[in-house]
Amino acid sequence: MKQSLLFFLLTALMLTVGLISFNSLQAGEAGHSTPTHGGVDTHEDSPFREKCYTCHGSEAAYAEWKMAGHAKALINLDHGDHPVRVSCLSCHSAGYEIHSRIGRSKDHPYNLETAVNAVSCSSCHLHSSTREHLLVKSTRKLCVSCHKMDCGCAGDGIIHKSQTEMFLGRDGKGVRRKPSPHVRVMKKRCVHCHMAKKESKEEIAQRGGHTFIADFSICGDCHDDMEARLKRYREEIGGKMGAVKAMLDGAADPNSEAYKAAKWNYDMVKGDSGYGLHNIPYARMLLDYSLSLKSTLVESESGKEAASGEE
Repeated sequence: MKQSLLFFLLTALMLTVGLISFNSLQAGEAGHSTPTHGGVDTHEDSPFREKCYTCHGSEAAYAEWKMAGHAKALINLDHGDHPVRVSCLSCHSAGYEIHSRIGRSKDHPYNLETAVNAVSCSSCHLHSSTREHLLVKSTRKLCVSCHKMDCGCAGDGIIHKSQTEMFLGRDGKGVRRKPSPHVRVMKKRCVHCHMAKKESKEEIAQRGGHTFIADFSICGDCHDDMEARLKRYREEIGGKMGAVKAMLDGAADPNSEAYKAAKWNYDMVKGDSGYGLHNIPYARMLLDYSLSLKSTLVESESGKEAASGEE
């Protein structure tokens, strides 16, 4: 009798624990439907959440990353100017590529609703890598895999990012190729400027490091009076961009080849996110060619007015 009672009590206890665990699991899965998009402290139980911060959360690199634009990549995707597609996650969310490749169950699909990582640790580092700093790609290829024009996610003919093309001086309309002079000098390409930091590895930097914010003071190692130079560049390129935009806004035929070429070059410089600072000589060439098409755009408009008058 006592053994039967004990068996009954144990069975009831196991059923109760199992029911509580099942309800908790359902509640946890329901919570995944609302992504944090870049947050680092919530949805830790998501099957897609990176766990890097559990070991590296106290390091300077992690603190720097939280200040970086990369940490807001999913938020920026949600509030961007272009239609959002699942394929955008290949650049805007760490983990998308690997989870897409290995496949997930229908209960845990990796998509715009369930993505929780921004451009975070595993976008660049993996413990299985044999490269320096455990990088997933070489420094020459890593950044340019996303910071380029041909992702296609924004839509046909829309230039989303153009840092790679501007730096390498290619794919503009009506101009020859002209790589930046820095291409030969900066063997590590992007990280040469964007990750350079004056502080020690253990100190948190406001620029450089894993903030990826270029510290222009390092330009002084090769160039004199960089503040004055940068001011002149911004004024010059900003003025040309203003002139091209005014010309485009006044054009009557946005379907003409001249208009498309002028806008393409304008969008390339604008997509560089910095007045063409990745390649000032090439930015000049692109905008000057656009401005050279002004007479063609004006003549096109005049021709339409004349044709309308004849009718």
